[in-house]
Amino acid sequence: MLYYYGIGQYQKECGELWRQFVPASGQADTVQGELIRVITKLEDECLRNGNMNWDMGHRMFTNFLHKYLCDAEVFDAEAISQIKRDISAIRDFGSGKKEPDFKENTEDEFDRITDRVAEWCQAYPVPIKHMKNVKLKR
Repeated sequence: MLYYYGIGQYQKECGELWRQFVPASGQADTVQGELIRVITKLEDECLRNGNMNWDMGHRMFTNFLHKYLCDAEVFDAEAISQIKRDISAIRDFGSGKKEPDFKENTEDEFDRITDRVAEWCQAYPVPIKHMKNVKLKR
């Protein structure tokens, strides 16, 4: 819950990514913007709504994270394994298979994925065009 409380490792960088790449509504034009938008929306749905609105759009979000963050050019095998476990846990939270065990001011799955998003964006600083998913309505 570190980012939720404004104390994430890359808090400043994530805020800048949001300001630079995330539109007021809808999908971002860049992969960098869409990555930060997606993890923020997933965290918000879980923490603020208890995943009451979880639907196929949220599953698409986790698929998007998996597609870009499981990048062997950026992360080693151990980090990719952790990314996969964290994305799986987020999916389990959404489907009700698992209850999140959030403790104030401690790192959780959302924090680790947010860290990886920031690191991926640092590895790819030149904006990459995002092909918007017409099926995604979130």
